[in-house]
Amino acid sequence: MRKLNIFIVTLLLAVFVSGCSTRGKKSNVTSNDTVKATTNKTIKAKSKTWTFSKGVSSKQTQGQGVSSDISTSVVLKTDALSSWTTSNGQFISSPVKYQKVSLKTWERNMRKNYMKSAQKKIHLMTVTQVNQVLKKLGSDIKISKLSDLVYLKTQTNGLPLMQAFVAKGHHLYAINIQYVDTDQTITIERGQVFTDTSKKKATGQIPLNKINGTWIAATTTTSANDTGKIMIKDGYLYQQRYDSYERSVIQELSSYSLVSLNQNETYASQKVNAANVGYQLTRKSVASGDSLGYLYLFLSENKMIRIGDGETTTYTKTSTLVAADDLPQEDITIFEQMDQKYPGEAASTITVKAGDPLVGMSNSIKYLTDPEAGQIISNKDVTLENGTVTVEN
Repeated sequence: MRKLNIFIVTLLLAVFVSGCSTRGKKSNVTSNDTVKATTNKTIKAKSKTWTFSKGVSSKQTQGQGVSSDISTSVVLKTDALSSWTTSNGQFISSPVKYQKVSLKTWERNMRKNYMKSAQKKIHLMTVTQVNQVLKKLGSDIKISKLSDLVYLKTQTNGLPLMQAFVAKGHHLYAINIQYVDTDQTITIERGQVFTDTSKKKATGQIPLNKINGTWIAATTTTSANDTGKIMIKDGYLYQQRYDSYERSVIQELSSYSLVSLNQNETYASQKVNAANVGYQLTRKSVASGDSLGYLYLFLSENKMIRIGDGETTTYTKTSTLVAADDLPQEDITIFEQMDQKYPGEAASTITVKAGDPLVGMSNSIKYLTDPEAGQIISNKDVTLENGTVTVEN
């Protein structure tokens, strides 16, 4: 009986120790995978745009290597051209798509870019150095190994990107992970933080027929180049500059697929412009642009903002009608008939000085998605008689 009791106690102890060991292993796996799991969860949304918020740098010297004295880089948000889009876990810096790779694969590909004699001069940041950068960028993330970071290569030619990433909440952190020995004192970039635009003011879909009319920017100092007045009619935005009328398409971005928008460099640039002043440009937005690079974003049927150079101008619809003095019907007729005469092109401008109207033709006037929008490819002298446009040259 005594032997049986001893056997039972021994068996229970063995099961207990085994259970503790198993739980300990599971805990370690969870701890090691937490950083990457959080990153993958953060970037798995259908689409997120991340705009530059802050960068940090430090000195690197021949004797001391990379300094731990990290400071904020002097870069204005409007000067930082870099932005990221993540879509279903994929990284896109328009128009380039990236693919995730392991640290081992990334390092192997990175070293291929250097001669054999230079291999000893190439180093990766340590875990401690990465955590110092993350802290300076305002993150509470701490990695325990370099493989906690996400590494990328270009999808088309497999070139490794010299930054690695982690993400949490509304922030994406890019760490400059590699450096090369130097024989002089230099400043090197250590990392950047990007903020997603989900907290920005969003705009919804607005029917085009609800925004027809005359729009006034009350605070604008009017000039020949900026009258402070916009005319909208049947899906087009019109404005007068000097002796010309310019028009652009008002785009319902819901007509584009999310994939095509994520890959569109022009759209990505305007999305960053909107985010920098606190607004979201999304697939639900109704918006337009112009030849000066402004973004016109409709917030409601009666309110619109113009975004450019980090500033906003508010326009209010003052009438549902467009007065003939502001936009003559003859000009609308010329725009429409020139579109019909030249399929695949669009009448972009009409200029009237001493003689007949001169129509500037473009391949596109969709300023939110076409980088060539508004570029004049030909000028046509026209006449309008009895409602019919005739091209003179």
